Amino acid sequence: MGPTHVKINHRNLIHNFNLLKKKIGPAVKCMAVVKANAYGHGLTEVARSLENEKVDYLGVAFPGEGAQLRNAGIKTPVLVMCAHLEDAIAVQVNNNLDITITRVDQLTFLNSYCSKYNKKAKIHFKINTGMNRIGLNETEFFKAFTLAKKLHQITIAGIYTHLSSSDEDDQTYTRGQIKLFTDIRKKISNTTSSILFHTSNSAGIMQSADYHLDMVRAGVTLYGNPSNPDFTIDPGFKEVMSFHTRVMLIRETSENQPVSYSRRYYTKKKTKIAVLPVGYADGYNRALTNKGIVLIGGQRYPVAGTVCMNHTLVDIGNADVQIGDEVVLFGRQGKEHISITDIARQLNTIPYEVTCWISSLVERVHLY
Repeated sequence: MGPTHVKINHRNLIHNFNLLKKKIGPAVKCMAVVKANAYGHGLTEVARSLENEKVDYLGVAFPGEGAQLRNAGIKTPVLVMCAHLEDAIAVQVNNNLDITITRVDQLTFLNSYCSKYNKKAKIHFKINTGMNRIGLNETEFFKAFTLAKKLHQITIAGIYTHLSSSDEDDQTYTRGQIKLFTDIRKKISNTTSSILFHTSNSAGIMQSADYHLDMVRAGVTLYGNPSNPDFTIDPGFKEVMSFHTRVMLIRETSENQPVSYSRRYYTKKKTKIAVLPVGYADGYNRALTNKGIVLIGGQRYPVAGTVCMNHTLVDIGNADVQIGDEVVLFGRQGKEHISITDIARQLNTIPYEVTCWISSLVERVHLY
């Protein structure tokens, strides 16, 4: 294990999964969203832990992620959620991945491919109810749904939409999206007994059981974080990722000396500067220049000057810090805690981005 690494606590992951299952109840299925390397936590490792817990579905963005899961031996149903081009059909069909349909013409190409190679395909229609990113409008959906029922190589496994604003206090827009979706469901209810209808993302799960339908898609909350710093999730969820490094060098510096690039920090008195082998190339954001706080020995210390590509400097004053001491960039140390949400709030972003920043260069240490 190198000096800079993240720890992935699978006990916390499973704890969060069980909290979500308890919240939605036994009648509702749960899809765990593991796209973007499981939000930075490790795609195959997270998927394997959740498969062991009998998760109903896994959600990825792109076909390659689904293929990676299959190559790792994951058998759980996988939905590829993003729009795709025709050249991505083969990898999805050949790896038994559920395919999202966002255009009517995709069905003919998919059915032709399956017929040619004697394959079957499972699809989920995505309906646009107000996100206006990807998905069929109502007219397109009914046309596609009617066509799909006639295609013998294709099975309709699900129909879904995405809630754009479910983490807002005012749920008027979200309720409007839900109504559009459930109205469509009612129009085809006599032909959909085996089809999964799903709308809820993490915030939607927290907001209302009315959004849960047949299956929910749990993402950021599965990893112990809210969808934005001001959104409150149920108590008991635990962060799965923590970010660590070690002190590599300590420099004694006199008063009024510039520190790091562009002299954005000057020492206020004689002090010691701890050099950490972590920077923006690792996922410790450069915007934390003169803003960041780290934990060393259970105490808080400020980032001094510009965060570099591979180094960050910290003003430790006259503290008894030693070369080799552990540094926590976010996570717990002693009685102190720097949360992922703290970092997101500080940088006016969302917790998703904080964990996704962590570079593939940074070792993931999986704790089971």
